[in-house]
Amino acid sequence: MSLKPQPYTTLPGARFQPLDTEEGLERYDLLEVSDDSVDYADLFGGGDVNFVVHEGSLSLSGPTSVQNEEQRVCVIEGDLIVDGPLVIHDVDVYVPLWIKGSLIARDLLLVDDAQVFIEGDLKLSGNLVTEVTDAAHLVVHGEAKIGAWLRPSERGAIYLPESVPDPIEGDALKARLVPTLNSSQSWSEHVLEGKRLLRD
Repeated sequence: MSLKPQPYTTLPGARFQPLDTEEGLERYDLLEVSDDSVDYADLFGGGDVNFVVHEGSLSLSGPTSVQNEEQRVCVIEGDLIVDGPLVIHDVDVYVPLWIKGSLIARDLLLVDDAQVFIEGDLKLSGNLVTEVTDAAHLVVHGEAKIGAWLRPSERGAIYLPESVPDPIEGDALKARLVPTLNSSQSWSEHVLEGKRLLRD
């Protein structure tokens, strides 16, 4: 299965509407939601900050692959519910996904420069995988319920509740991975296709 990645704004059922920059900056304090980790100037270098907002919750059916091409701030004023795995793979583009509610999915894979800020809970019936750069962020303000946290990359600003089990990383992760996992592309394919990541 080859699932074509797409920006948040074109996901089925998404109704993102532009928001005036001044109002966006007033309503959405990135420094606060990121636990003082990053601000808009860090991401956009003092350039324009474009906001788009989806009112209410957004439900997506089946595996979802996201890759953005334009820098903007995407806000969901509710929950993001994915009936399947969610893969977010942003490369050299900073697109904070700000979820005012909770993120509910089977698995969540963040690759390269992906940035997700969750005011509610993170609820995964499967695994969290972070294969990211230093620019990446995952900040969860509520509770987090996940199967396991697989951390092939020890980079990025990953702020999770203390209740989350320690990540499986380094040699311990290498020893447990299925043999076919050897690149970020493989991670994406495995997660989107629901394949096993760890040996028994």
